[in-house]
Amino acid sequence: MKVTDQLRKGKTVMALYDFIYGMEYIRPRYALRMGAKELSELSPGERGTLLLVFYLLVDKDDIPLLIDQPEENLDNQTVFELLVPCMKEAKRRRQVFMVTHNPNLAVVCDAEQIICADLDKTNKYTMNYMSGAIENPKINQAIVNILEGTMPAFHNRQDKYQPVVLAV
Repeated sequence: MKVTDQLRKGKTVMALYDFIYGMEYIRPRYALRMGAKELSELSPGERGTLLLVFYLLVDKDDIPLLIDQPEENLDNQTVFELLVPCMKEAKRRRQVFMVTHNPNLAVVCDAEQIICADLDKTNKYTMNYMSGAIENPKINQAIVNILEGTMPAFHNRQDKYQPVVLAV
């Protein structure tokens, strides 16, 4: 028996094939996830990280980008493992301006230029700026003082980590 003989009146073979092989029943579904968690289940810091990482990796624009404290509400491990690689990738195609208090972003992302802001409360709250490369001794000292909490604080943490790292 032919297919045309089995069709209802007014129906065509093409309509049958469209029904059988068509994709009208398929509904696209998408979700932003971090691991197994949906966007709505994430903490504010995780949500911000996911959206920033998504933007940095998907947006292929080459215009400069200004980001204010991307490390906010994030632990240092997340900053180092997720944000740093994405920032480095974004730096390859666009200029990135970042306001940060996190040495993982300023130093590990290998900033070409650091701008240190200093508020002089004794002089009518005047803002003073100093800029230069990480290798510049004055900039390097400012990075250590501001982002690391001074060299003694940095060495104190390093000394405490050293036995643990060597044991592993």
